[in-house]
Formats: sequence, C-alpha cells, structure tokens
Amino acid sequence: MKAIPVTCAIIIHQEKVLVAKRSKSMNLAGYWEFPGGKIEEGEQPEGCLIREIKEELGIEIKIQSPLTPSKFDYSQGKIIELIPFICTWQSGEINLLEHEIIEWLEVGELPKLKWAPADIPIWMELSEKWQAFRSISSHKQC
Repeated sequence: MKAIPVTCAIIIHQEKVLVAKRSKSMNLAGYWEFPGGKIEEGEQPEGCLIREIKEELGIEIKIQSPLTPSKFDYSQGKIIELIPFICTWQSGEINLLEHEIIEWLEVGELPKLKWAPADIPIWMELSEKWQAFRSISSHKQC
C-alpha cells in the first residue's frame, strides 16, 4: 500500500520548539505531534506545510531546512510518510483550530511527551542536530 504523504513543521522560536497535543476529535487523541497535514494532489510539500500551518494555527512560517522523513504503519495498512521541515515563526497570533493545546518546549523536554509514533524519529533527529538549529529562531522580533 502506498504511503500517505504528510508534512510537519518543527517551528523554532526563542530556542524553543512548538508542539501540539491532538484533540479528542482527532485520531490518536492526547498524543503530541509537530503540526502539519496531508499533501493534496499536485501540491509540493513546502506549499502544503505553509498552507496547513496557516489553517491550523493562523500563523505564517518560513521553511528553513528539511529533516529525514519518517514512515509509520498505523494499522490496517494505513502508512504515513511524515515529511518534516525546520521552520521559524514569521508573523501572526497563534489560534488553535484543531489541536487541544500547544506548548513551547526546550528540546530536552521532548522525550517526556507521549508522542504520535511517526513523530518519534523526528524529535530524536531534532535533538541530535539541535545545536545547528537553535540559533535560527533569533531572527524573529517579538
């Protein structure tokens, strides 16, 4: 079965990372993830991610760098290919439309969360490469 391509944003701001808790109306309710969404037919991953973050959180982001995609078979043949990008918050006020809550966490706090399975390799890679990414968030003025 073909994997469903899904993008996610690792949004870095003031040396912290935005994480989102899935709401009760979502599959995997109560699990944490990096926000994003399914790529529509004919859409590029980067365009999808910018659109999804605007729809879900109401903010503008700038994509900085890709990370390694993660595949996970969730059951009954539903395979997700999660395509992550390091991003920075550019403008707008966060407005939760799909998730229960969001948190800005230090990378060292990420292992304490109950993660959606496809997101686990992504936060692990982020942790390994954190020193290279942590300073990119200092460009946004608040």
